[in-house]
Amino acid sequence: MKIRTICLALLAAFSCTAAKAQKVTVFGGKIAAIKDIDTFNCVFDYSRLNVGDMGREANYVKKKRADAEKRSLGSANAWEESWYKDRHDYYEPKFLAEFTKQSEKAAGAYPGAHYQLVFKSKLIEPGGTVTKRTPRLDAEVWIVEASAPTKALVKFRIDDAPGNGAIGDIPSGARIGEAYAKAGKELGALILKETK
Repeated sequence: MKIRTICLALLAAFSCTAAKAQKVTVFGGKIAAIKDIDTFNCVFDYSRLNVGDMGREANYVKKKRADAEKRSLGSANAWEESWYKDRHDYYEPKFLAEFTKQSEKAAGAYPGAHYQLVFKSKLIEPGGTVTKRTPRLDAEVWIVEASAPTKALVKFRIDDAPGNGAIGDIPSGARIGEAYAKAGKELGALILKETK
């Protein structure tokens, strides 16, 4: 009886954790303001990024550089280069592909566009086998006029976009990139639904 009670308690706890899903909410402006916009120049902002429990991204990079150097002398620079390269190789293209597909709007490098989609990464949880955490992403997305980038037409908050939590030797860029893909998918679907 005692084992059954423990198993049921663990199952309930797991269910509550698994039920915590990604949430996309509007926290400023109105979605209707972007109804007739069909093209966005996308800008990705990592300036206020926190990583895991380390706080500011600079703290995380410093620790991971030291860890890399302990494992293999001279590898700190390669680790850091790879960390920043993941943005362009995984995060941004995965977000753009899913957002474009779901929203039916063009998004990407369109410097002549009148409107910008500014993706502000706030928190990345890298996850992985060591931490036993699922990768996830918190972000804000501001849609602004290119001529007035501090005045948002609409602001979205993305909480708990899940990354690839599979156990195994999956590079952090691919794990985290999946969170960007899911953020793009959900945001795009919401915009399509609310602007049809």
